[in-house]
Amino acid sequence: MNESAALADDFDPVAVLGKLGHFCRSAAVGGYLIDDEASLLGIADSEGSLRGPADDMDGACPACRALGSEEAQAEFRGQLYGAYQAERFGGKYIHLCAHSLLHLVAPVLRDGSLRAAFVCGPLLLVEPAEVLADLHASGKLPSERLEELEAALEALPRVTPRRATSLAELLTDLASVSGGAFPERLEAARERVAQQSRISEYIQELKEGENRLPEYPIDKERELINAISRCDRTESQRLLNELLGHIFFASGQNPAIIRVRALELVVLISRAALDGGADVAQIFDLGFTYLNQIQKMRSVDDIALWLARVMSRFSDLVFNLADVKHADVMMKALRHINGRFTEPITLDEVAKAVSLSPTYFSKIWNQEMKCRFTAYLNKLRVERGKVLLRTTDTPLIDIAGMLGYDDQSYFTKVFKKLVGLSPGRFRESAGRAPRNENLRS
Repeated sequence: MNESAALADDFDPVAVLGKLGHFCRSAAVGGYLIDDEASLLGIADSEGSLRGPADDMDGACPACRALGSEEAQAEFRGQLYGAYQAERFGGKYIHLCAHSLLHLVAPVLRDGSLRAAFVCGPLLLVEPAEVLADLHASGKLPSERLEELEAALEALPRVTPRRATSLAELLTDLASVSGGAFPERLEAARERVAQQSRISEYIQELKEGENRLPEYPIDKERELINAISRCDRTESQRLLNELLGHIFFASGQNPAIIRVRALELVVLISRAALDGGADVAQIFDLGFTYLNQIQKMRSVDDIALWLARVMSRFSDLVFNLADVKHADVMMKALRHINGRFTEPITLDEVAKAVSLSPTYFSKIWNQEMKCRFTAYLNKLRVERGKVLLRTTDTPLIDIAGMLGYDDQSYFTKVFKKLVGLSPGRFRESAGRAPRNENLRS
């Protein structure tokens, strides 16, 4: 969010940052404020002193600064993702970053929408030596930055899990009152007038057309689904207004009919959001909430404004932080696979573990991993099988079972395809004495 946009709606980042400064001084920790596009707005040190960002890496944790600006920018995107998760799970988000440094995140909301996020950290739950060891193992740490990083890590506040939880609760309470007191009725009125104008224009176009009621534009529903799935906010809003215009025109402004049609559109929009990658559980939770809300609405204009906000909320779950979300999903998926690849495991099982539909999980898996799920799983199992063949005399039938294969012949087929040798030939080439097994097996 840029400064002019913030001033336009009375959301004052400076005032909000000031509240974070009071928190940081009282808790003797550092923190910063990011906006809803993961841009750094300001920094508060452990003395409560405030300042604006000096560069793209300012405010990032010492490890990210040592590794470069891309790491720093990824950190801020990750914190914004944490803010959205905090909004979903009760207001706070506590996590260890990729470098084992602790961050606490709390969303600053306005009119139910995330406008900014407080981030407290980085904090140390582990010894600096462990952080350095992980960075060394990654091979990314420039040797000339080692001494600087060691000193920076030693200066970070150390916390216990219990203290971290308490700090997160306080930060959440502070964030909940930091959105300001902007008059929501005026904001809603402006939104309503703007939307009414757009819908009225479309209704007028319908009236000026043929002297008969046009057929419902089912093709526009398909276009709306595609627009939401491909992250096109402008086109999504335009198509929604045209659909509402047609519904209003055809229904004679009957609220009962419009409520039914609006619910149909909610289902349509939610399915489009799922196709775009939104979290399944969150979509269903919101859908239940919206079902209860619309039953209480009597005004056609209120229904139209409410539906636009519903689409905006569902869209947020698709458009915001797609790259970070996919990285988070893939990390969870790989952790699940790597811990269970010696058992029978399916794509559906892993998709369920990361709360995505099998269809969408398969889509992002192929995009991120550049290979099919079964190909990755087979490669992982074969690599483990090579170790067992080189270092043990375990029979092939038992090795196949230990790697999650029910059929030894299938294991042999997969192994030979990836390695170029049968398991028996590979074992012999590794210097293991042949067992009473067919070497071509």
